[in-house]
Amino acid sequence: MPHAYAIEVTDISPRSDGHAGPSYDFTFQSHDDLNEIVARIQRRGLFNDDHERKAFVTGLKLLGGVMLKHRREPLFAEFGPAFKQFMMKLKSGNHQTKRP
Repeated sequence: MPHAYAIEVTDISPRSDGHAGPSYDFTFQSHDDLNEIVARIQRRGLFNDDHERKAFVTGLKLLGGVMLKHRREPLFAEFGPAFKQFMMKLKSGNHQTKRP
């Protein structure tokens, strides 16, 4: 069963004109439970920072979903195989991370 998610991006940077920054929102579905993936990444110790861990998982799932949908388009011809290798390496657990 797919999981449904909502994303909201709001520009919170101070603006010189005093107005609020632009924002946008969207929804997407994934067959994966992103919260479980975030927890798995945490257990593996890939990132110390919780915000970075969540951004990594969310960004990766968003990019992967778009790439899968458009996999036959020339834009992804070179990147697709490298992304697949990256995902296989990530899922295998055979990776080293640098700790600050």
